Amino acid sequence: MELVAGWDRPFRVWHYSVSYRQLLMRSLADVAPKRVDVLFSNVRFFHGPTDFDRLEIHTGADFTPPGAPEIGGAPGRWFVLNAESCYLYGTHCQWHEDDGNAMTPSRFGPLKRTD
Repeated sequence: MELVAGWDRPFRVWHYSVSYRQLLMRSLADVAPKRVDVLFSNVRFFHGPTDFDRLEIHTGADFTPPGAPEIGGAPGRWFVLNAESCYLYGTHCQWHEDDGNAMTPSRFGPLKRTD
């Protein structure tokens, strides 16, 4: 499996839009000098908790999660978070670090349907 990115700091699911299939995870700047936003796009499946002590993202064609649903040829790939304890199926993973706080809009937003 290929390492995409990793941070040794807490993250949480910040926003999930079912209709737009976007999953935003955020680590606030209160534990590190920068805020980090991680956006997964076209998410068709997510299995995992909403809070993480750290975040390590891997991907690879050789991973098939146990008991995962049939995706049916949808574009994308499996992303594994924290050594297979959490995984999701999506097309893109992007991240951005900035000096924002919890109230500052994400670089990836405004995310639709959050008003």
